[in-house]
Amino acid sequence: MRFPVFSWRQKLMITSLLCLVLPTVLTLVLTGLYTKNELKNKAVAKSEQSLEVAELYESNLMKDMINAFNSIQYDSEMITDLRVAWTKYKKDNTGTVDFFSFKQIAEKLERITFFGGQTYVTILLPNGLYFTNYSTYKNDLASMYEEPWLKKLSKEPTNTTSWLGTQRNYVKADAEKTPNLVTIVRTFQLYNHSPNAYIIMSKPEMQFSQIFSKYAADQVMMLLDEDGKIISHTNADQIGLTFKESSTGNVVMWNGLEYLSVSHPLPFAGWSMRSLTPYHSVTSKIGNVFNYVFILQIVFFMIFAIVLLYFLNQWTKPIMRVARTASKVEKGFLEERSNVQGRDEIGHLGSAFDKMLDRFEEMIRQIEWEQNRKRMAELELLQAQINPHFLFNTLNSIRMRAILKGEHEIGGIIGSLSTLLRMTINRNNEFVPLHEEVGTVEHYMQLMNFRHHEGVTLTVNLASDSLLESIPRFTLQPLIENAYIHGLKQKQGEISISAWKNAFFLLIEIKDTGVGISEEKLKEIKSGTPMSGIGLKNVSERLQIIYGEMFAMELDSTPGSGLSILLKIPLNAREGNGDAPSHSGG
Repeated sequence: MRFPVFSWRQKLMITSLLCLVLPTVLTLVLTGLYTKNELKNKAVAKSEQSLEVAELYESNLMKDMINAFNSIQYDSEMITDLRVAWTKYKKDNTGTVDFFSFKQIAEKLERITFFGGQTYVTILLPNGLYFTNYSTYKNDLASMYEEPWLKKLSKEPTNTTSWLGTQRNYVKADAEKTPNLVTIVRTFQLYNHSPNAYIIMSKPEMQFSQIFSKYAADQVMMLLDEDGKIISHTNADQIGLTFKESSTGNVVMWNGLEYLSVSHPLPFAGWSMRSLTPYHSVTSKIGNVFNYVFILQIVFFMIFAIVLLYFLNQWTKPIMRVARTASKVEKGFLEERSNVQGRDEIGHLGSAFDKMLDRFEEMIRQIEWEQNRKRMAELELLQAQINPHFLFNTLNSIRMRAILKGEHEIGGIIGSLSTLLRMTINRNNEFVPLHEEVGTVEHYMQLMNFRHHEGVTLTVNLASDSLLESIPRFTLQPLIENAYIHGLKQKQGEISISAWKNAFFLLIEIKDTGVGISEEKLKEIKSGTPMSGIGLKNVSERLQIIYGEMFAMELDSTPGSGLSILLKIPLNAREGNGDAPSHSGG
């Protein structure tokens, strides 16, 4: 099947129509998705704000009950009064107690103030003695001792706090007005090893749910325990039920309806706050938004069509002229020009196209000239190269001929020079064994003594276990050169190299018997002032880059007594051993 061939004008018109229609459709679709997500996010943010206030209120209620526990349990006078009452109650063995004799206990309970209003406080002592801050008329609190939760708590350690959640109101005088209570119980002991006593705090459930009614009518709030059981709800019929949901992101199914769900944990007993916003109330607002968007799209469509027709008229002729010029250039007519002028984009395009053609021939000539220069430079470079191995082999030949003629000293000097040359041209290994690096230094000292006719003595003392330890090439030679030239001033003296190991470091010490460094200069170097000696600076910076902060260079000197340089190189640092300590450990 052959497809029709369209001219660029037809393609431009088709593209223009697509550019008008497709953005409109895509914008409507994307706007719908964005609007839906935006409304959803705003609803979630609103629920988050509501929950933050409600969470603060609920947390204050719980903290208030905890503080009441502490004010009773850790009040020494209260505990003393309770002990006296309990002792007298057991001693009388009558099953009753003269509450007027212990009215100070009741008065203290009544003086406790609570956030949020009414709070029922009950203190249950062993063997049936109890105190409250409410009237016990027609209340048989002895039945509390038979409650399953109390029997369970009797086996728990002292100071155990149990969050019972919601239960029926046990204060009969208020049961009709506030049928449900939110209760917390804590165990304590009057004496060591005595049976558990109990402090019971109960607040009407309405104190917890009253904050929920202050928000939007379509927003459902509830207080849940760690198992998802509803503790407090604006609808009393929901209290005691288990909140079960099937969720997809923030959208949950509950009681057959979709809700936007937001949850906040509370800092007590695994309880949490939950806010539910009907999902249909959020999505119902999208229709109005779509109407506004559709009208805006029609307006933009008309404006864009007018602008597009104008630019099509402006672009057609100049683009055709540039296209004809490009076609002729393709056939080899490099002298052809479009001569399109103007201040708009098409004018710049035509002018740039003509300038490109003007420079095309110039670039060809430039490339040919550069290629010729490049070939000449490569030839000159090949002619200027000297093979270092040729020099090395030539020096060895001269050395052997000097030895054969009896010039053993000259032969030794040439051998040392050959060894240094071989170490210089051999770049296969960045790291060499310590003994090989010291051997290079010994050859260097022979050459320096030969050059300056001075008897500088090199003493080497390497521990046997340090000989095969690897260090970077040319680590010691700059330090020996520094000692020879700046320390000994190229005069007689002694330079020593010592090396040994400890658990974490390879330690290399270079000493000389030269002029040393003044105390002020040494303090400046130790305080971080950049080193003036090029050898010292280069070695320090190079080893710092290789080994990082584990490497250290320590200098010790006094004027006239020479300089001591101690290198602390971490063992196995290049293998990534992270167990080495800092260099301060020595």
